[in-house]
Formats: sequence, structure tokens, C-alpha cells
Amino acid sequence: MTPEPAPRPPFDRERFIFKTLAVVIGTQLLIYSLAAGVCGQRALQGRPVGQICPGTLEQLQGGFDSTLKLLLALLGGAALSRMAPPS
Repeated sequence: MTPEPAPRPPFDRERFIFKTLAVVIGTQLLIYSLAAGVCGQRALQGRPVGQICPGTLEQLQGGFDSTLKLLLALLGGAALSRMAPPS
């Protein structure tokens, strides 16, 4: 007689969201680090600062702000779902 397979644990939605968010944030940091490195290297080559990757810092700040807002919204939603009475 063959043993029955162990039952699969239930899908953990919050864990999936946080892992996905971690991948997104990590990828975003990698891209921005690469862009900052390229811009910094161009700056060291003696090009005028105004012509080096215009808007890079603003895009970087905007990306981090968006990511932080998403993280806070997900955390707030998870907290609210835990506080809601069972229906």
C-alpha cells in the first residue's frame, strides 16, 4: 500500500505578496544602482554635470516614493483585514 501524500499547506497570500514586493524592490534597486554608476562614471570623465543623465535623481526619488507607498498600502490592507470581524 502506498502512503498518501501529505496535504498541501494553504496558500499564504501575504507571504506571496511580500516575496513579490521584495523581488520588485530588489530589481528596482539594481536598475537604479546601475544607472547611478553609469552617470557617476560619465561625471568622472569630465562632462558638465547638467548634461549627465538629466532627471536621474528625480526618477530615482519618484520610484522609491512609489515603492514605499505601495508597501505601506499593502501593510495597511493586511492590518485592516486582520481587524475586520469574521463574516
